[in-house]
Amino acid sequence: MKLRSYLLGLAVISSSFIAVNPVEAQSRNGGWYKVGCSDANDCIYVMKIGGNWPYIQYKWNHSGPSNIFLMEADCHRSKKRFVNGEEFGWGDFLPGSIGEATFEFVCR
Repeated sequence: MKLRSYLLGLAVISSSFIAVNPVEAQSRNGGWYKVGCSDANDCIYVMKIGGNWPYIQYKWNHSGPSNIFLMEADCHRSKKRFVNGEEFGWGDFLPGSIGEATFEFVCR
């Protein structure tokens, strides 16, 4: 009876440690972090790959392996640009968008 009470108490305590922080769980997923979805099948993932502050390079994946782009963020000015093959102009991370969530992940 004592052993059963002990095991039950242990099960209750250990269950509180099972919940994993979603950010940690996603970052262990090959380095990809889900920043948001417009619907269940259309999600954006990012992976930091390097750079020197304020310029951080990252991969941006939109719904599948054929849609991976190399991007660069200017964390000081809150700007981003595509750098796949050639560099394009800088664009803004729009407030309240998936882009803003991308900025917050890449630039922290």
